Amino acid sequence: MKRHRRGLVAVMFSAILLSSPCVASYPRVTHAALADTPAEATANAPAGAEETPAKALMDAPLRVEDTPLGTATDAPAEATVNAPTVASQRTPTGLKADAPTGPAEDPCVDNLNDHTLVSQTPSFIAQLGMNDAWQLSEGNVLVAVVDSGVDASNPHFLEGAVLAGTDFIDHSDGRIDNSGHGTAVAGQIAARKIESSGVVGMAPHSQILPVRVYENIDSETVQAGRGPNSRVTAEGIRWAADRGAVIITVPLSSSTPSPELESAVRYATDKGSLVVASAGNTETTEQSETNTIRYPAAYPEVLSVTAVDEHGLPSDQVVAGTHVEVAAPGSKVLTTYKSYGDCILAPDAPRTSYATGYVAGLAALVASTYPAETVPEWKYRILATALRPNAAKKSERLGWGIIAPYDALNFTNDGTAAGPDNPKYPRAHKAAPRLMPRPTPHSDRRGAHRLLILIMTGAGSSLVAALFLASWFKRRP
Repeated sequence: MKRHRRGLVAVMFSAILLSSPCVASYPRVTHAALADTPAEATANAPAGAEETPAKALMDAPLRVEDTPLGTATDAPAEATVNAPTVASQRTPTGLKADAPTGPAEDPCVDNLNDHTLVSQTPSFIAQLGMNDAWQLSEGNVLVAVVDSGVDASNPHFLEGAVLAGTDFIDHSDGRIDNSGHGTAVAGQIAARKIESSGVVGMAPHSQILPVRVYENIDSETVQAGRGPNSRVTAEGIRWAADRGAVIITVPLSSSTPSPELESAVRYATDKGSLVVASAGNTETTEQSETNTIRYPAAYPEVLSVTAVDEHGLPSDQVVAGTHVEVAAPGSKVLTTYKSYGDCILAPDAPRTSYATGYVAGLAALVASTYPAETVPEWKYRILATALRPNAAKKSERLGWGIIAPYDALNFTNDGTAAGPDNPKYPRAHKAAPRLMPRPTPHSDRRGAHRLLILIMTGAGSSLVAALFLASWFKRRP
């Protein structure tokens, strides 16, 4: 295990550079670099710093943590999305943000005539030491993606990787995706390796259960009631749990807590499902910058995920806070794109939904390898083995650290690991010190005798005095 950890640290966040105009090389990151990371982020904004949406809590809008194709700039305030733009993207006037154009080599162009495949090896394989991890597991569980749907016609899903799911928007089986976001996350988890493409998922033997809970995030779609919101997302989580999803991926977030969302998370956990959710991206407007706790990531049962950049370092583009639990790569992500093939996403800044996809993939590997363990034990494996400068300390920017797949799969939980609370070996509460009983004094027989003598003497004297007085009064004339 030590050999693999040293190897992982040596290659963490290094890039494998092949001939591609779209991908840059990544410098290596070591524990020394991690140690330079601030232990704590700036404090979260106080409650009420972000304006509460006018809608009821149950219908609170959720943020799509990333969209593959840009930001819907004309969306209303409650649906504002801070999404990356694709490298070399040029969106002409009159086109929606989800239909960019660009040069022919841009892999993110909607290509109706042919698939666009990228031979580049995804950087996460070297960054996370996946070749070692895959020697232990390639995943073989059902993973739900609660998002915009999954386009099952993508060539990486033609081998039955995507099962018939559900659609809370158009009542389909969930295997359509107008946004492309859900398809991208699904590819990170379970894309199959195909000829002429380097794209592969973290758990390539797992199956995807698509749960479509919104159509898109442009203003027209949101105003029509087809954007993401907490109530529908909660329904999607429950549906996935009832269908046996072992891992439930939610690359969405809201700054407003939702009773329905919280209840759905607990329901899924009780059903044996681990919910993995985005810790959130920061959003900057002309008025303010928000850096608030996000839901469902903040609920204690959820595995809350933040993103690091290509150097393995945190970014101001993602939310920091006490709810952050673990980090994963979230930039320059090579994955599946709609039906058209491959795409490189988040080229400029890390995005938490792509980090969530990788952590969900790792969770699938863990659950497949340790089916007898509980949901909290799966979560603990991932947190306890994450790479961090101080094993006993959690930070608001990286949580317990950056995921280490091989270590998580090779971990023996004997209760000695420092760090997060261990569900198998809970920390004993310090009991109040036992008070020593007060010693019982030994009897002093001699003292007792003396006391008895005194009492008897006093009583006898009183009796004698009483008799004398009675006799004296009797003799008087």
